[in-house]
Amino acid sequence: MFAAKDISKLLVDIPKGAWVALSKDEEKVVAYAAELQEAIKMAKEAGENDPVVVRVPETESLSLLL
Repeated sequence: MFAAKDISKLLVDIPKGAWVALSKDEEKVVAYAAELQEAIKMAKEAGENDPVVVRVPETESLSLLL
């Protein structure tokens, strides 16, 4: 079963609307960029071949739809 994880603290300093690549264990931000493919590319260059990718909401709320 999938367990939801609160990643809001990891996203505090990330610009709104950015794509964020997290480590596979969702414990740290590996990369972020305005474009999805760029965030994935940067994560792979940083050695994270299977990142968890999320987008920071444009609004103040950090509620993410899963």
